[in-house]
Amino acid sequence: MSYDVAIIGAGPGGYVCAIRCGQLGLRTVLIEAAELGGVCLNWGCVPTKALYAATKLLRRAATAEEVGIAFAPPTIDRPKLASWKDGVVDRLTTGIGALLERSGVEVVRARGRLDGPGRIALSSGDPIEADRIVLATGSRPIEIPGFAFAEDVVWSSDDALALSEIPDRLVVIGGGVIGLELATIYRRLGSAVTVVELLPEILSGLDLDRRTIVTLKRALAEQGIALKTGTKAEGFDPGESGATVRLDDGENLEADRILLAVGRRPNSGDLGLETAGVETDERGFVRVDSQLRTTADNIYAIGDLVPGPMLAHKASAEGISLADAFDGTPVALDETPIPQAIFTDPEIASVGLSEAAAKASGPAILIGRFPYAALGKALGMREAEGFFQVVAADDHRILGAQIVGAEASDLISEAAIAVRNGLTLEAVTETVHPHPTLPEGFKEACENALGRAIHTANR
Repeated sequence: MSYDVAIIGAGPGGYVCAIRCGQLGLRTVLIEAAELGGVCLNWGCVPTKALYAATKLLRRAATAEEVGIAFAPPTIDRPKLASWKDGVVDRLTTGIGALLERSGVEVVRARGRLDGPGRIALSSGDPIEADRIVLATGSRPIEIPGFAFAEDVVWSSDDALALSEIPDRLVVIGGGVIGLELATIYRRLGSAVTVVELLPEILSGLDLDRRTIVTLKRALAEQGIALKTGTKAEGFDPGESGATVRLDDGENLEADRILLAVGRRPNSGDLGLETAGVETDERGFVRVDSQLRTTADNIYAIGDLVPGPMLAHKASAEGISLADAFDGTPVALDETPIPQAIFTDPEIASVGLSEAAAKASGPAILIGRFPYAALGKALGMREAEGFFQVVAADDHRILGAQIVGAEASDLISEAAIAVRNGLTLEAVTETVHPHPTLPEGFKEACENALGRAIHTANR
């Protein structure tokens, strides 16, 4: 079979690219051996956030007496919770299938690998030819020495999200986004959680200011999540009902389950890249230029397969931009800021430059902050932890923002629009925001940067 575009991988980059290609009238085939939606929808972003939202009820119920409302101690029906989470995923994957069909995309359920320029070999035995090929095969969890996923006691993030059990004692190896999000969920479910991080600080791979990290660490400690940074997990000794994790500082941690969450690596192996002249870097990422072109003619790569933040929305943006490029619009993503949202408690969200990065870049900058504790809506929600921060250039253009607090993942979009479009502090402050709401906090932070704050002391 011959197509205009063939896409290997139906994650948030691949299926979105396929839908847009179909909308543009290109004869498109999407090749996927597993589930539509990829890791994000089936074993990552969506189930994590579903469980995050569900378990937040437990935290709120535990403190409801503060406002004069009392509940009987909640009980957790683990199988029902897991089934509900799976139902959310199933609904979305079914929807993706319908959208692909409506867009005229052919879906092939098989494993695909390159078989020379313009050719794809399928595990089903049927060859495919295409004028353009898009590689969108995503990433997978990293193993480290002494902790193999083949061991029953060692969980990957996939295992943790399956919710097959709620361990009494959970040791999380890795203080990055995935490790901290799952630590938050399992602590709410009742597990005693310890996070072990090799590097001196949690979330060290992100451009977050010290104030943000300190706020999160204080909140995690208050929730009962133990953090051990600058510590190496050397291995474990199996026990009758769990394991003893050995640390390089001489301490041993008893665990019923060990969650290994030290990062992800691109799925660039066994793709037949060498048959078409597609090169990778030393870490296995596919080399691409600013137009997402690989080192082989008419072969492109997007998402976790290429360098950059491993985020579903980045992959989707690349997929759409690439499809539009096939229709004549050049890819223009180099200057697009990618927002980040972390579902810890409190949430963290950021976009653009941090205060530290902005100061290092040279020009004078303006900083504005506003605490959640000064927002009427936040106090009414019993969500007073956190703050809004905005970073602006000396000409008042907004360069970046960080939000720590309730609904930060939703609130960051206004800041992302401002950074992407070069809006000024005045553009935000002169826009009337409804009251009482959480987005007022971003407006107040911009006013603070201008020295015109009303509801907090000016800097």
